[in-house]
Amino acid sequence: MTAEAVSLTTRPPGARRDQILDAAMQCFAASGFRGTTTREIAGRVGITEAALYRHFESKEALYAAIIARKIDAPDLTAQLQAAAAAGDDRAVLGGLARTLIERVEADPAFIRILLFTALEGHTLAEPFFVSRVVRVREFLTGYIARRIAAGAFRRLDPVIAARAFLGMVSDYMNVRVVFQQQAAYPQPSDEVVETFVSLFLAGISAPNGEKR
Repeated sequence: MTAEAVSLTTRPPGARRDQILDAAMQCFAASGFRGTTTREIAGRVGITEAALYRHFESKEALYAAIIARKIDAPDLTAQLQAAAAAGDDRAVLGGLARTLIERVEADPAFIRILLFTALEGHTLAEPFFVSRVVRVREFLTGYIARRIAAGAFRRLDPVIAARAFLGMVSDYMNVRVVFQQQAAYPQPSDEVVETFVSLFLAGISAPNGEKR
């Protein structure tokens, strides 16, 4: 039995598959889908391409598995439902921004993969965009719309308002994670989030006595 075969049989079920996915994420994040080869991924793991193909039949299958793993992650808006029902604006906005930032900072390779995917016109990014990005936008848009109806926020387009807030958070993540310019945001992330929330609420909150 070869050393590779021994390694594969002694690993817990799924461990090698996860190792391949982790290595693939790093390669795709550095070079994009088109610029990454299965040989490069296998080399990073320390196995042959033949061994890699026993787990994933193609580079496309690897990419699809990475996207699927992210789609299956817990819905980041679930923990905000109680605050949303209570109309706690700071808890909703701050919680959403912190969760987005924490997830990207914990897994910086993934945002780079998504950007590469968009630039390369790869269709595999669409499922993630619909299940994650659109879901977050719809959650925040719906919340803002309800707060407008309640008289707490000014009358404006909730879609544009939601994208304005998410745009601030996206700038923070892109500058620090994609461009790796940490000095552009030297403040602690909690301070940045609080500033974003305060600025947004100052612009969207309805003046006292505004008629509905």
